[in-house]
Amino acid sequence: MRLKKLTVKNFKSLRDCEVELDKFNVIIGPNASGKTNLIEVFKLLRKIYVEKDTNPFLEWWGYNNVVWAGKEELPITVGMLFDVEGYDVYFETTFTGTGGSFGILKEVLEVSGYVHIEKTGEVIVVTHDNKLISEIFEVLNRVESIGMNVYINDIESIRPDLKRLKTSVIGGYSLKGIPSNLGLFSFIMPNVPQTILINVLFEESPVKVSIIGTSSNYGFVLAPSMSVGRELYPNIVSQFPLIFLEFLRSYPLRDVSPSIKTPQYPRKETTLNEDASNLIPLLYNIWLREGRLPEEIAEPLSIAFPNTRIFFQLTEDGRVMMKVFENDLELAPPSISDGFYKVLAILTAVYLKPPLLIIDEIENSLHPETLELIIDTLRESESQVIITTHSPIVVDIVEPSDLVLVDKENGETVFRRIKDPERIKKFLNERGLTLSEGWLYGSLFENKEQ
Repeated sequence: MRLKKLTVKNFKSLRDCEVELDKFNVIIGPNASGKTNLIEVFKLLRKIYVEKDTNPFLEWWGYNNVVWAGKEELPITVGMLFDVEGYDVYFETTFTGTGGSFGILKEVLEVSGYVHIEKTGEVIVVTHDNKLISEIFEVLNRVESIGMNVYINDIESIRPDLKRLKTSVIGGYSLKGIPSNLGLFSFIMPNVPQTILINVLFEESPVKVSIIGTSSNYGFVLAPSMSVGRELYPNIVSQFPLIFLEFLRSYPLRDVSPSIKTPQYPRKETTLNEDASNLIPLLYNIWLREGRLPEEIAEPLSIAFPNTRIFFQLTEDGRVMMKVFENDLELAPPSISDGFYKVLAILTAVYLKPPLLIIDEIENSLHPETLELIIDTLRESESQVIITTHSPIVVDIVEPSDLVLVDKENGETVFRRIKDPERIKKFLNERGLTLSEGWLYGSLFENKEQ
């Protein structure tokens, strides 16, 4: 799954913005332009959907500190367009924290060309695409006919569903009386006995059937199935909550915590904290499982820091200590550079292969040559990558097509991608400018075609 486009309304300086994203993205802009606000959108979504925080704005000391211009009467909206196995899937959430009370006002889930689902308050509305309906009309007729005319034990339990499936799909439907305090994902069901039986009739169809609602108040959703997980999740809609939560699960990585240099008790860790404070127990788990430091980490680490190796040792009180050797000399933790720990943290994050990897101000503590190595590693990783920077060095390492330029206009953050990267390269070469000079001197958007 890859995020293609992010839209945000009323979050901090992101009053009404849209960001087009590729696999590798470099968010570049001056201080206070809104780069970090973009990163914090993902952090807030994680609090809401992964951690299920009842007061997700507490870290910012209240809703008034995250909503545009402190206007608590405004809701915040975040829309995300994903590429899921070649299908465009759009998810949108609108929420508020007015009066200190968090609530989700509206959620939308749409598989383009297939189905649109919207939950507002106590109502879920489901509408299928007319083109899809015409393509599977014969299948719907056959399902309805079986429900009306075939009497065998195998279909008795789903006969009412077969009778109403066609009419509900063609006409669209609303489910009323749905609990308003629960989000849309709470009502999207995985495979159940009903859908297993119904989908036998959709074996040759381009779509599969899933159920949305409650056990006593539900409807049907038709959408394509995914290549994995079909046994548990019949289609993209039923599987989307799982892959969306996995997408949000990784923290954005910032500067490493000083606590990383002290021994820590071993514990099960699967993701890296925002400040990499759990790097040592996480790496120790990998070390125990692999019997060594994996090549994906060890090789680039040895390039950035030649003749350096690491080793783990348990202290007398059972804590894990990471020892670092340069040649045969053991380095005391205070003597180890912050850059070493940051490189190790980034390489570990890449090794974990999260769907989305975010690194804020990547240039901090890193030498230019090391930066180039890390950026090459990130570009070749399996993850979608977003990094923020205001460093000209980083800009000159990457390609014009990687850049998302950030600025503020009338207090609002604006994001722009370069429309014609090859034209920009030629334009800068003719003037003897580097990419960073073009950015700093404002030459990247001298005309609308660029």
